[in-house]
Amino acid sequence: MRRIRRLRGLRPSPAMVVAVVALVAALGGTATALRGKNSVRSDDIAPRAVRTSDLAPSAVDPFKANLTKVSAAGGQVSTTSNAVVDLGGPYVTVKVPRGALVAIYAEADMLISGGGNDARAQVHLVELTEVPAGPVIMESGSRQVQTRRTAPGAGNQVGVVGASRAGWLVMQVSPGNHSFQLRYSREGGGTAVFANRKLWVSVIG
Repeated sequence: MRRIRRLRGLRPSPAMVVAVVALVAALGGTATALRGKNSVRSDDIAPRAVRTSDLAPSAVDPFKANLTKVSAAGGQVSTTSNAVVDLGGPYVTVKVPRGALVAIYAEADMLISGGGNDARAQVHLVELTEVPAGPVIMESGSRQVQTRRTAPGAGNQVGVVGASRAGWLVMQVSPGNHSFQLRYSREGGGTAVFANRKLWVSVIG
């Protein structure tokens, strides 16, 4: 089983990537398996396991923390599929050296139109060799447009609305080229609608 961890913090920036590097070093590079099935939940990370640290830019070897790559997919798309479908990305490909980690951050405008009270619009993270099942990383049951971002959710909600509570997914992958993408589905009926989809991927190590 591939091991994934979520770190909480501010929306991605060069300073945030530096903080992630410091955190990984502080935790000794360990990771734990998630209890949630095909999803990332708030109890998948131990209490007080995440700490922040400030470092001067000169304190970090630039060859250890690669620049973040970002991709965006504009325009509105929708689906009535319960199965995970490709609605045009976004897609990001990175080259991962041996022993490195990959940090993932995503956001999208989303809503669910119609369906029952349990209807959800869902965003999945897919990498065909590492996470082919496409775990849910964001979802919303709102009938109005919400901008949701990757972060631990409350109850059945995955991701958060507020940028100050958003965070990264950090995962171990095999060395080589890896193409990450966002895919989509709906749950509980109705039509899931998405817009302004963005994906950040950073290689750490």
